[in-house]
Amino acid sequence: MRKFAIVTDSASDLNRAAIERFDIRVVPLHIVADGHDYRDGVDIQIDEYLDLLREVKELPQTSQPAPADFVETYRTLVDEGYTDILSIHIARELSSTIETPRFLAKQMPAGVRIEVIDSYSATVGQGAMVLEAAAIAEAGGTMDEAIERVLAIRDTAKIHFIPDNLSNLVKGGRATRAQHLATSILNVKVVIEVGEHGCIEVAHKAKGLRNAIAFMVRQLTRRSQELGELTYYKLHTRSPKAIKMLEKPLETNELNGVCGGIATIGPCIATHVGEGAVGLLSYPSALHSPLLDGVDMFLKADI
Repeated sequence: MRKFAIVTDSASDLNRAAIERFDIRVVPLHIVADGHDYRDGVDIQIDEYLDLLREVKELPQTSQPAPADFVETYRTLVDEGYTDILSIHIARELSSTIETPRFLAKQMPAGVRIEVIDSYSATVGQGAMVLEAAAIAEAGGTMDEAIERVLAIRDTAKIHFIPDNLSNLVKGGRATRAQHLATSILNVKVVIEVGEHGCIEVAHKAKGLRNAIAFMVRQLTRRSQELGELTYYKLHTRSPKAIKMLEKPLETNELNGVCGGIATIGPCIATHVGEGAVGLLSYPSALHSPLLDGVDMFLKADI
């Protein structure tokens, strides 16, 4: 048995193959749409959910997992013999999910240690931290080693993404109607940054998608010059055109980076960014485990 277990929530957007390969325990968030309660990644998958988003009149509501689901997950791990559990979760700025594991960690019996980490991120950013921790567990490392790695990634990782439009962010209260109207009329694309502690911030506004992508790649290139070689992922919500548009800018000789693959943003975060979003996640390659090379790590959509 490995020295420690890993728990996360479904906002990490890991696929079933990765979850099973690294024995990661995932507690699902909930999505309420048209009166139906769906468990993220269990009752509904991303392609089906994007279709649903096109049909619903009101923006679906997302909510944290049921406390009982966390209790059951931790209890099962303790019954399996684990005394060390690393629990990595969506940013507190984006969801209150982390409050339940924080509370439960203080209630564990003597001899059971649960360390809870706010990823300050979500989707692929959160997922990358979970997978890097899982790779350390797979290699026989300790939980303290994994915590050190996760915090180093958290301190250096960056996500930029471009929503196709701001309508879902407006409905969710993360953008104003005036911003949405201005960008729609003028064909302005907004580059969003997942900033400090997971805050959503506007990093740039550009005329058209191509210029917005160019800015996003320049930011990635600048980071690679400052931090050294980066591991980066392309992320999207069913946006084949935008993913294709990333290819040429990323071929620049100035970029010191290795692409880990294409990842699909999952249902909970897709609720807010909508269909057609595209983005980039990056963190230093020195913090990337070779065990993850070639692993089909994240939810994929046909593009």
